[in-house]
Amino acid sequence: MNKNHPAYNVNKKGDYLKNKKIWVGVTGSVSAVETIGIIRELLRYGADVTVVANSAALELVGEKALEFACGKPIIKEISGQVEHVIAGHEADLLMIVPCCATSLGKMVNGIGDNPPMLIALTCIGARTPIIIAPAMDKNMAKSEIVQKNVKRISKFATVIEPDIIEGKAKLPSKDRLIAEACKIAGPKTLARKKLLVIGGGSSEPIDDIRVVSNRSSGMMAVSLAESAFARGANVDLWLGNATYNAGDWIRTRRFASLSNLKAMVKNMNKYNAIIVPAALSDFIPTHTKGKIDSAKPISLEMKKAPKIINSLRKKHKGLLYAFKLGSRISDKELLLKAKKLLKNADCVIANHSQAMDSEKSKVAIVDNKNTEWISGNKKNISGLILNKIASELK
Repeated sequence: MNKNHPAYNVNKKGDYLKNKKIWVGVTGSVSAVETIGIIRELLRYGADVTVVANSAALELVGEKALEFACGKPIIKEISGQVEHVIAGHEADLLMIVPCCATSLGKMVNGIGDNPPMLIALTCIGARTPIIIAPAMDKNMAKSEIVQKNVKRISKFATVIEPDIIEGKAKLPSKDRLIAEACKIAGPKTLARKKLLVIGGGSSEPIDDIRVVSNRSSGMMAVSLAESAFARGANVDLWLGNATYNAGDWIRTRRFASLSNLKAMVKNMNKYNAIIVPAALSDFIPTHTKGKIDSAKPISLEMKKAPKIINSLRKKHKGLLYAFKLGSRISDKELLLKAKKLLKNADCVIANHSQAMDSEKSKVAIVDNKNTEWISGNKKNISGLILNKIASELK
């Protein structure tokens, strides 16, 4: 690939796939038109992408478009370079995106009559990780034959279920496919680890209509959950009031009030680590049944709320990372407040209220040995926090 090609100049979103050779097989589904964006997104995470397409795919998406997307000539026939043999040796991941029903049947029956199928059969033999993303008509996807083939192919590949929209079994979102690629071919620093992220804000009812809440966006929690998934973790996200939502590949449960969350903690599973960037209520108002008359001014009676971190510590014996938010106080005062939480937490992430609703933040990572200030966007900060957790879980 020429160094001046635009494929070299994409805006990087991460390095999960740095130096990874990802082969993308394109087959004859109309969803092939989505492949251009998927390839470019793989490049944004550092991948070296090789594209192989069959003739049916090239009737739907142009050869030059695919070549532009990855920055090098595509493979449309097997030459004396025996490209399928090369794939078996060098591919870190093969993605058949999209995989039509015909290609699905050919793979499970060992039919290698076109370049993507030959490469798929070679990679199966080489035990190369494979992602299959079926895309076709809904009725075709529901047929017993296709369902049987999906079940058979699941024995040697990760099958990403399609989204059923407008009577079609369409490719899942680009973000979902990239997340799965990162999890399978990425660094795996949290592989086989179970993580729980609790984020967003709680909402405490004043009456049957109104609540007391806060401006928590949930951005940090979502970033932590998605980044942990990309590192191979088995992730659960408990999310309260939030303007950001995680991708549909993240198992997410919602909570509203502290009492909802407390009940979830009481019945929670075991985790290797729990991270709590949630902005939870410090005070709970007295609940009035019905709707308070808006014609008169009111005074709210508030009682101090129990600290969820205490309940988590009693239930959870693994790593526990808490967050501490300060407002209109100095860094020194913030750190003093953060260190008090170390009584029940292994580490505290301290930041100021300016971080709320912002993509960037400045935080202090505080434990019993060190205090380290870091700044940047929340995705990068999430990565540094997860690096620390991964090192402690080794």
